[in-house]
Amino acid sequence: MKRLLIALVLLTGCSGDGEGEGEGNQARSAAPAAGGKSPAGGGRLTSLTGLYEGGEVSPPNQLCVVEGGGEPRFGLVVWGSNLHSCSGSGTASRSGDRLRLRMTGDEACTIDAAISGTTIVLPSAVPDGCAYYCGERATMNGAQFTQKGDTAADAAKARDLVGDPLCTGG
Repeated sequence: MKRLLIALVLLTGCSGDGEGEGEGNQARSAAPAAGGKSPAGGGRLTSLTGLYEGGEVSPPNQLCVVEGGGEPRFGLVVWGSNLHSCSGSGTASRSGDRLRLRMTGDEACTIDAAISGTTIVLPSAVPDGCAYYCGERATMNGAQFTQKGDTAADAAKARDLVGDPLCTGG
């Protein structure tokens, strides 16, 4: 239970600095960001901003990324059995087809993911410190997230463990 509460506190890190919360902040997050997919139709991400979903569970695993205003921010929830989950937020950086997700929290967790087309794939074995962000019956190992929307408004649709926005606009 302590881990769950800590995870919920960590999720607020993707919500910005707390200034301008409420309707004004929601309106700002609804403003579309630059399109995330290449206009050439190659199905490649040109921008990370957006909502990504995956998994064969309901609710779906979700990853959101918001660029702008400094270093890109992300939040994620990966569901395991019996509604156990992994959750966290932090900063993201991209280098070609690699994406580094660095959790903000009490334990070091940096995940080097791959970008394949419009899908982000976590490695089959994430670093040991990442277990801190997971419940007993959940793991982030090998999770895949496919882009479902490419704007900050789409990213704001991602929900944390209690249904609050996982990410808000840049």
